[in-house]
Amino acid sequence: MADLAALLARASDLSRVVSRFRREGKRILVVTHIDADGLSSGSLAFHSIARSGAIVSVRAIPDLDMRAIESLRADRFDLYVFTDLGSGLLPELQKAFGENFLVVDHHQLPPEDAARPNVLNAWGFGFDGGAEASSSTMAYMLAMAVDEKNRDLSSLAIVGALGDRQDVGEGRSLVGLNKKPLQDAIEEGLVEVSKDFLFHGRETRPVHEAIAMTYTPFIPGLSGAKDSSLAALSGAGLSLKDRGRWRNLAELSTGEKQKLMEVLAAHIGSRGGDAAVVSELVGEVYSFPLEDSLTPLHDGREFATLLNACGRMDATDVGIALCLGDRDRALTIAMKLIVEYRGKLNKAIQTLQTGDKVSVHGNVTVVIGDDFIEERMTGSISSLLASSDKYKDKMVLVRTRSGESELKFSSRLGDEFAKEVNLGLILKEAAESVGGVGGGHSMAAGAKIPATKKEEFTAVVVERVSG
Repeated sequence: MADLAALLARASDLSRVVSRFRREGKRILVVTHIDADGLSSGSLAFHSIARSGAIVSVRAIPDLDMRAIESLRADRFDLYVFTDLGSGLLPELQKAFGENFLVVDHHQLPPEDAARPNVLNAWGFGFDGGAEASSSTMAYMLAMAVDEKNRDLSSLAIVGALGDRQDVGEGRSLVGLNKKPLQDAIEEGLVEVSKDFLFHGRETRPVHEAIAMTYTPFIPGLSGAKDSSLAALSGAGLSLKDRGRWRNLAELSTGEKQKLMEVLAAHIGSRGGDAAVVSELVGEVYSFPLEDSLTPLHDGREFATLLNACGRMDATDVGIALCLGDRDRALTIAMKLIVEYRGKLNKAIQTLQTGDKVSVHGNVTVVIGDDFIEERMTGSISSLLASSDKYKDKMVLVRTRSGESELKFSSRLGDEFAKEVNLGLILKEAAESVGGVGGGHSMAAGAKIPATKKEEFTAVVVERVSG
């Protein structure tokens, strides 16, 4: 059973630790992950701690393993605050940093680790960290414990939760503990909730481009295909231009949106899709009224996608700057990065259409991307494939190289996967059995292992998921 009171008490305990290091003039480092939830939660923690007057820095890393821990320890900060990282390596962090570290996270961990006084983890208080509480929401709870004036950072928690696809309620709504920062943001006038199409670029792109840019859900024949989207909509008689200017989705009338839905439903049906894909096209939209409506930052999901692009394109500093309010240089760079990011995604997906890079083992789809998928892109690729109509009933396991001697794996469950499995536990145990590290959530997880153990690791995962 969820225990919000105990969670708030632990957040207060952690805030007192931060205050003590601030009073003593000690140096604090916030360490976070590179995805949208990581950049949002790291920025939340950094901003709230900096506002308190502490000496604090922030750094984003793609993975936390022993090599990364040793590198962090060599920097000799006085206190390390890990967000969206660390729950699977608490004994190792204890050995490296003693008592001088905090973990603010939502990944699964053993009950005895959740009870540690320096850990603020959703699972330790009865909240499902895979659906009800993002790392950004946990960081927001800490920020509020540091100072309730940090309520104005609530919208960042929404971005992080959306970035981690925790919009799992009816109509793609946020649920559980994630509703706390959402309610605060609504009361502060920072977010408006409405029902509309969930296409990326619904306010900033022509209608056909917004549809082509949407991969979750994946629309066969239209996702990634701008010309095909234009042909499908024009052929149906939709008015896509107004006095020579392309219209966006937000400008369509109610009747036009209904017609668009009919066109898309017919197209999806003709490709063998089902009603579930159609139902995913509309849901709760989270808009930020203080942001420019002509930028992706006006829409919560697009904001999250922009942060993901920054992280996957090795520009985490740009993503953090966006979270901290830079709407000049950082936004300009991010807008260029997302074009490159989408290009890489499209190229990787197209490569997977040919050759023998994809194999199916029962209800597990294994993707070998050693030669063409960049390490930072495995999570994005696995998410895209798991949301596609072809693999929606599978577990997708994507593999690529990590350095000279290791392999990186990312896994996702398709929305229609029939069995009850826990990917976080499966990948953790499989990775540790071959001398690697792994973990995550029940529906999404990752691992890094020695390259020589790839067959053994994959066999264990396939057996555990399919058995």
